[in-house]
Amino acid sequence: MNNQIVAIDNDLENLKEHGFTFEVTWDMGRRCNFDCTYCPDHRHNNTSPHSNLETLIKTSDFVFKYRKLLEKYMKQKMIWSIGFTGGEPTNNPNFLPMCEYIHSLNVPKTIVNVTTNGAFSENYCSKLMKCVDTLTLSYHCEADPKIKQKVIDRIYQMQNNLNKDKLRHLKINLMFHAKEEWFNECIELADRFTKDGIKFVPRIIGESYENDRYNHRYTQEQHDWFRKYWANKNKKIDKPDENKDAEYEYKDDQNKVKDQNRLAQLPRDPARGERIKAENLSDTVKQILPKKEENQDLKEMTRKSLGRPCCGARTFFTLNEDNAQEMLDNKIEFNNDKWQKSVFACSTEYKDWSCMINWNWLHIEQEYDNILHHQTCRANFGGTKGPIGKISECDKILDRLERQLSTGTMPVIVCPNKLCGCGLCVPKSKHHSITEKMFEKATVGLTPIIGGTLNE
Repeated sequence: MNNQIVAIDNDLENLKEHGFTFEVTWDMGRRCNFDCTYCPDHRHNNTSPHSNLETLIKTSDFVFKYRKLLEKYMKQKMIWSIGFTGGEPTNNPNFLPMCEYIHSLNVPKTIVNVTTNGAFSENYCSKLMKCVDTLTLSYHCEADPKIKQKVIDRIYQMQNNLNKDKLRHLKINLMFHAKEEWFNECIELADRFTKDGIKFVPRIIGESYENDRYNHRYTQEQHDWFRKYWANKNKKIDKPDENKDAEYEYKDDQNKVKDQNRLAQLPRDPARGERIKAENLSDTVKQILPKKEENQDLKEMTRKSLGRPCCGARTFFTLNEDNAQEMLDNKIEFNNDKWQKSVFACSTEYKDWSCMINWNWLHIEQEYDNILHHQTCRANFGGTKGPIGKISECDKILDRLERQLSTGTMPVIVCPNKLCGCGLCVPKSKHHSITEKMFEKATVGLTPIIGGTLNE
C-alpha cells in the first residue's frame, strides 16, 4: 500500500464558495521597523529607499494588464488578490496613497490584502481599513512588550471594524517561537483569539532544513501541540480516521508514519533528557532522523518533519500513489472520490513535479526591479529559477506572453526546488499526465507543454 501524496488540486467547492483567487504578492522593499532573529538579513533592513508614488502606480497598471491577458484563457474568472508584503509595507509613506489609488479604480473582482506587523497608530489603521479588503497581521514574540500590546490593540481594532469599512477579512499569523516562554505566550494568544472569534494560523518558523537561527527546532511537547491542533482542524472537515494522528509526520509511505509514531513513544535517555540513542532505533526510523550524529535530539523537528498548511488556510485535495495509479491504469474520470480533502500537507517536497504556479501567482519585487511567478520558489519555465522580467521593462513581459498564448500552446513549469516553502496548495503532480488534466480543466484554447519554455 502506497499512501505517498503524488498530486494536489484545488478544493473546487471551497473555491466556488469563496471565489477562485489569483495571488499577486507585491514586495514593497526591505525596509522594516522590526528585527526578528529568524528573519534573514536579506529580507529586512532600516535603510532601503522608498519607491515613489509614480513608480508604484505604474506597477499597479502593469498588474491589471497582465490580468486581462491571462483571463482570456481561464475557464474560471478569478478574483485577483493583490497582497502587499515586505519588509514592512506600511513603512513606505507612499503606500497608503497607492492603496487609495487602486481602490479608486474600482476594478471588479479585485481585493487588496496587506501583510503587516501591525505596529502603527490607531489613526493610520482607520485609514487603511477604508481602502483594503483583507489584513494579515503577523504577531512576533521578540518585539518589545509595549509594541506587542500596541499590535494586539490593532488586532482588536481591526476585528471590531470588520465589514464596517472596506475591510472584510482579518487573519493573524501567530509566529510560534520555539523558546518556551514565547511558545507559551503564543498558546495563550491562540486560546484568547479562539475565544474571541479571531482567525489565526499557528505558523512554524523556518522554510528550510538548515540548522540555523532562521529555522526553529521544536521539542516533542511543542510538536505534539501542533499535531493536536491540526488533527482537531481536520476533524472538522471529516478527514478519515487513519490519517488524523499523522498530521505532523513526514510521510514517504505508511511504514514511516508508523515508525515515527513509535519513535515518539520511546523512553527518553535519562542522562540526556530529550535525547534517544540512535543505535536503539530501527533502520526505518534511522532513515527519518537527520544523519548528523549518533545521539539524535527529538527537538530537531523542522519543516521537513512537521509539514505545513496552506498559507491562506485553504482546504485542498490530495491524491496518493495507489489512487493515482488506479486512475491512470483504468482511465477513471478525473473528478472522483479518489481525492482526499485536507488542510495540511504532510510532505513539502515536490522537486520535478509539474506545477501550475504561473496560473495562480505573480510576484513583484519593487526594490530589485523584478517580476517573478512566485516569491519563494522563484520557479520559471524550462526548469530554471529567476525573474520573468523587470518592472522597468514590464511591456516586454506582456508582449512575450501574448505572443506565446497566441500560438495555442503554453509551457508548464517543472519544479526546480527540493522544498516548497509556499504555494503548496497550487495544482501540481508528480505524474505529468495528471497535471495536464488539471491544466485542461483550468484553461481554454491551450495545449500544455510540460517543461517547455516561452517562445522568443
